[in-house]
Amino acid sequence: MLFEKKINKLKIVITILLILLASLFVYVFNDIFSYAEQQLTDLRSSINTDKGLFSEKFPQASDDIIIVSVNDLSRYSAAHSSELNLLNWPWSRAVWAEFIDFIEKQEPETVIVDINFSNYEDIALSRYSPDMKLSKTLSSYDNIILATALRTPYVSANNVVPASILDNFDNPFSPVKESLAVHIDDPNLANNISYFSHTPIPDIYTQNTTMAVTNLPLSKKTDNIRYSQPVYKLLKGNKEYYIPSLAFAVLLKQIGPLDEVVIENNVLKAGNHRILLDNQGHALINWHGQNGTYPDIPINSLMLSMARGDNYFVYGGERYPLSMFKDKIVLIAQTQMSTETHNTPVDKDMTDAEIKATIIDNYINDSNISKIHKRKFAKYLSMPKSIILTAVFCAAIVFSIIISTNLLLAFTNGLFIILIYCGLGILLFCHPRFHLLIYMAVPLYCLLVSFVLTYYLKVHHELKKRKKIEKIFGNLVSERVLKQIMNKPHRLNLKSSVQKVTVMSCSIFNNVQVTDTISPENYVNIINKAFNIIESVIFKYNGTINRFVGNSVLVYWGYPIHSRKDTENAIKAAVEIEDEIKKFSDGLREKMTEEEDSENTDLYVKVKISINTGNAIIGQIGSKSLSDFTLLGETVDIVERLESICSEFDKNVVITEFALDDLDVPPETEYAGVIRLKNSDEKIKIYELKRNSNNAD
Repeated sequence: MLFEKKINKLKIVITILLILLASLFVYVFNDIFSYAEQQLTDLRSSINTDKGLFSEKFPQASDDIIIVSVNDLSRYSAAHSSELNLLNWPWSRAVWAEFIDFIEKQEPETVIVDINFSNYEDIALSRYSPDMKLSKTLSSYDNIILATALRTPYVSANNVVPASILDNFDNPFSPVKESLAVHIDDPNLANNISYFSHTPIPDIYTQNTTMAVTNLPLSKKTDNIRYSQPVYKLLKGNKEYYIPSLAFAVLLKQIGPLDEVVIENNVLKAGNHRILLDNQGHALINWHGQNGTYPDIPINSLMLSMARGDNYFVYGGERYPLSMFKDKIVLIAQTQMSTETHNTPVDKDMTDAEIKATIIDNYINDSNISKIHKRKFAKYLSMPKSIILTAVFCAAIVFSIIISTNLLLAFTNGLFIILIYCGLGILLFCHPRFHLLIYMAVPLYCLLVSFVLTYYLKVHHELKKRKKIEKIFGNLVSERVLKQIMNKPHRLNLKSSVQKVTVMSCSIFNNVQVTDTISPENYVNIINKAFNIIESVIFKYNGTINRFVGNSVLVYWGYPIHSRKDTENAIKAAVEIEDEIKKFSDGLREKMTEEEDSENTDLYVKVKISINTGNAIIGQIGSKSLSDFTLLGETVDIVERLESICSEFDKNVVITEFALDDLDVPPETEYAGVIRLKNSDEKIKIYELKRNSNNAD
């Protein structure tokens, strides 16, 4: 017992050590888990599209956004068109001025020019220079957003002294006339959205044109686009400028003048619009689909229409009216396939233009709190709640495995709970009502560790219990009963308990004398053969042998398996034992006659059987060194008292009133009197089982 306690303590210590090692694994390989978390986020994003789960519950991609793409193919087609007469790339600013005028004539709501104008085409800057033509065109319209780029993130330039940047560069230019008025309650967040600029940004900003940042922030250690950033802070020299992203600039154009943009508790507030941000100033993109979600028109098709003076353009062999640009958001973007495509959760080669169109759609439609049907910006469940949720699921796995009735069910239950967690993660993210990200990588690891450890302990416990069952009942029940027990060990209580049982005591009586002709060895052989007959009948009727004592065997029904017919089986077994022993006895006499053993030709072997039904204590009884799984209690005492009555009054099968009451159809019996146990005033009626004359001795 002491050794077993030490083993149990050792198991607890080993389990705790394994849990600590599993926790240390998470800490050491944190980068792996971060990468896995990002991939699981991408997986959920890829099925949360216009053709994904719950897609009918949220608005589809906006048809108010049109892309005009400047890519390798459209530039090649334009360069080889005799009607356009364009020079090599980059095209002159005068060409862009003419094209913007052409687009503006179609009365779009907003025009975004996401083209690189980072150097001067004409240093003289005369009134007729291409730069001045473009500047004049931009100043003529109040719906234009012009892209600029920022170079070095603040986190990558912690050792850079801002003032030294201005000293090292002849840089009289400012990125914007005035900084966007932004209030951020978290200084760390303000730092996370900061950039240094080492290069001049040409001051082609005009009174009506909004400068906006074209940067696409990448997640750490991967080129996968997941997030957008609405506001940037530029540190240039000793000055700070807040600049919107292209998408946020479009939203600001729609909202109109604002006194201030406020970021409080990681929520950007602009008019009736709310954009949820993480601690890095990023909003998770709500993907509508792959490339081609938004109309993408090659610029050469529109330039041909411009050159010809048509009111339509030709694309893919079909005509489209230019009026389709009216009141639309037009994104003119350079999308080189080799440099301007990125891997996203929904497409491995999505162009910058398509990504920016998606973000514009997000900021305009998903951030508007006045809209009932919209997709929220996703946010992660808080860390304390995530820990609680993970702990609940781990506990559910442990509990489901422990209460499982077999190993297969335990495995299935544990795996099912893990699948429920995965399903919950997908449901909470994909359903527009929630759009909540629960952590997956570390929680799933914790669930798997809980599953493996608990299942291993379950297997160990089941094997240990099976060995104990086999050790206790291996020679006491039939193979059929043992197989039943081993198949469902959970149903067997091996602790001391009170059980309703039917008890039988079967004693062997004979007149065999040990003589020169019947040696002690032959005598024991006869008794053992009789016990073998008794045992086979007992096992036939699912009885359990409790113990052999001298010439008696104590048997019971009702444990380890229980049946409504336990008492009936006991009586059937008694009748068959009596018959089989009679046949055995007759066979012995015939054998002695054949051997002309006159001294033993009249020998006989017969049994006296007593049966009782009632409650008994069942448990491991004995000392530390020697113990048996046995029965105790008044029910057993009554049977043993009946055994002596059978011998004294020459009764073959005696049954108590309690056993008869337990039968649906009692057999034919004869009242045999009453008995009373020592130190008890209770009188117990007993009956002798009547047999047909052809079965009598």
